[in-house]
Amino acid sequence: MTVRVAVIGTGSIADAHLYAYSKVGERAQVVLVSDVVAERAQRASERWSVGETCGDYADVLGRSDIDAVSICTPPFLHAEIASACLRAGKHVLCEKPVAANLAELDEIAEAERESGRVFAGVFQWRFGRGARQMRALIDEGRLGRLTLGVAETLWFRDHPYYDDVAWRGKWATEGGGVTVSQAIHAIDCLVWFLGEPVSVFAESGTFRAKVEVDDTSVAVIRFASGAIGQVTNTVNAMGPESTRLAVYGSDATAIGGGQAYDTTKDLFTLATPEGVSETLAAECEERVPPGPSMLHRPAVSDFLEAIEGKHAPLAGLEACRTALQVTTAIYKSAMTGAPVTLPIAPDDAWYNAIPPGGYRLP
Repeated sequence: MTVRVAVIGTGSIADAHLYAYSKVGERAQVVLVSDVVAERAQRASERWSVGETCGDYADVLGRSDIDAVSICTPPFLHAEIASACLRAGKHVLCEKPVAANLAELDEIAEAERESGRVFAGVFQWRFGRGARQMRALIDEGRLGRLTLGVAETLWFRDHPYYDDVAWRGKWATEGGGVTVSQAIHAIDCLVWFLGEPVSVFAESGTFRAKVEVDDTSVAVIRFASGAIGQVTNTVNAMGPESTRLAVYGSDATAIGGGQAYDTTKDLFTLATPEGVSETLAAECEERVPPGPSMLHRPAVSDFLEAIEGKHAPLAGLEACRTALQVTTAIYKSAMTGAPVTLPIAPDDAWYNAIPPGGYRLP
């Protein structure tokens, strides 16, 4: 079966999707690219040899020759397009953040249930070799009791990054700042590793960037297991950018560093009370084979396998919900000054808006 795909939105992230689809052979074919800027759609069409373009994603909805869509638009359009495409019978792969708030995510969930189609978010770091290694070791209890997890996203964004793209830096159009736009992949991996989050306490603010959203945030997450997570995020890290993921257990520690934007691509460093474990490292080297260096490739492949009925998507709706619960709680705690118990319930004002009226960053 060849899955016929439309890519909606042809900004820079669309190239990652188009490249990934180009590597799956006959499993998928991109038949259309859509963008409100005709010239941008045309450039993508020519660059990736896609036969058709259109300006309005609504033109995709009635097409029986399109089975699935990749949503690569600005964030404020994600939930609207995802719900419409699911209800039109299309499978959906959506860039982060998939929704601006939990109520919007409920709309996507309802559309997914009613349509019976596949919905997946793009949390591509889950597919890195290090992330696969970590998941296997945790599932087998090789780290022992998990006690602490650390996720650090220390990046830099200059003023033109925000000034040159109208939707960036605004609550209504980006959905948040560093916490949801840059740090979300590390946060997703942290909660995937450590399990169910039950409470969050956070501080956040805007210190340098000329935006209304956060450029810095720090949070402590308590997990149902008793483990504690520490999350530190900024786009003010002048100098070498870095990302760090680490999990500390009673029997072993696993630390991932690597490149700032591909932290999970390589195997994590493993240590026991005796020091760095060459034995564990050699075992993981054999057990966890290298994958593509560009992690959108396995993310797209996983999406196609879910469409083919082989398994549920690794980053399906509940993974998206957990990440959104945590990022919502970070903002709520930072703006209220109080810890937040999870899950955030539908009758909570923060379930329907980030932030609700009357709240702002300190």
